[in-house]
Amino acid sequence: MRLLMVLRGLDRRATWPALRMLDRALEGCDAAPVEEAYVGVVRALLDDGRPDPASAFAAALLEESSPLGSQSHLPTGLLAAARADLDVILGALRRDWHREAEALVADHLPPLEHLVRPAGLDGWERAVEAFAEALWAAPAEDVLRQLLERYRAHGTGPAARYPALRWQGGALQGIAHPAFADASSLVGVDDQLGRLFVNTEALLAGAPAQNVLLYGPRGSGKSTAVRSLLPRYAERGLRLLELAVDELQTLPQVVERLRALPQRFVLYVDDLSFEHDDRRYHPLKTLLEGSLTARPDNVVLYATSNRRHLLRERLSERPQPGEDDDVHAFDTHNERLALADRFGLTLTFPSASQWRYLEIVEALAEREGIRGSDLREQAVRFADWGNGYSGRTARQFIDAVLQERATGRI
Repeated sequence: MRLLMVLRGLDRRATWPALRMLDRALEGCDAAPVEEAYVGVVRALLDDGRPDPASAFAAALLEESSPLGSQSHLPTGLLAAARADLDVILGALRRDWHREAEALVADHLPPLEHLVRPAGLDGWERAVEAFAEALWAAPAEDVLRQLLERYRAHGTGPAARYPALRWQGGALQGIAHPAFADASSLVGVDDQLGRLFVNTEALLAGAPAQNVLLYGPRGSGKSTAVRSLLPRYAERGLRLLELAVDELQTLPQVVERLRALPQRFVLYVDDLSFEHDDRRYHPLKTLLEGSLTARPDNVVLYATSNRRHLLRERLSERPQPGEDDDVHAFDTHNERLALADRFGLTLTFPSASQWRYLEIVEALAEREGIRGSDLREQAVRFADWGNGYSGRTARQFIDAVLQERATGRI
């Protein structure tokens, strides 16, 4: 089995390298290495969480990054190399490894199928199973056509599978268990949510969409609002890509990585703020303000912050006429403070007074079926002893009540 040239995603999974080892062991016709290599294939399938080689190959080809999904017009040579790779893959898949290995070992070996009991199939797993069936039986030309159609519709890499992603170490990574949020848990911010949803729907429709700054005190619901977009819009192709402030220097690289993908991306930066001499804000400024490289139509930035002015400022740093070496000190000062103004849409989440805090508590309590004449008094005491009045504290109080009920303490 020769090395793959284009469809290299299989090399990054356990099953394909294990099958190549089994192929080499079978060439030696020695029972012990064959048995060991065969067991290695079984273990690799279990590691991949796949019931058979076809499913393992299908998952790898659909999810791993591929040059076939990064170009609108594929060169003839690239297609020819992909077809040659596919011939190797189909030849390996349709080979009777079990019969060959068992005949040489002269002992019973488990078949390479039905190794993992399939759970309920979501949309991704249904796509994997459908493509696995094509790998088992369809002609190579049909398999390549289906693969290219899938790439055109869903792209390649983690974004093809995961609605929630993070950018880390210069690469996209899928988040298998994202912390989804329910917008209905937010009380008193209907206008802010409505404007956020309208902007997101514009992005999904291919219409001009604004970069958004969600500003407000801690616990006011900013992050919950952004995370609530996934369960609402993931089926329509929205992807939420978490980007740490420390990764902002790689923002141009991130944007170019997303440009060719068919999904729509919200770059999500939580708790955005900078020190006065922090240079990390420059790539962000370029994305917001524009440069010779256009921002892709499928990418917007949503950032949350506790600060209306994103660059921290001290009184001692304000321009002192006649004392500052910067001839245009006020211009420099205003340029720093104007970073937040470069967001096309700013959504302000209000502080929670005691009245607003109790309003949120009562709404959450009604949703959870919690009743009690002293509920408001308990909620105030919880906030006074804890984290103060906020939407987050209201949620924590309701969770504490539910915990007490579940453990029989009340």
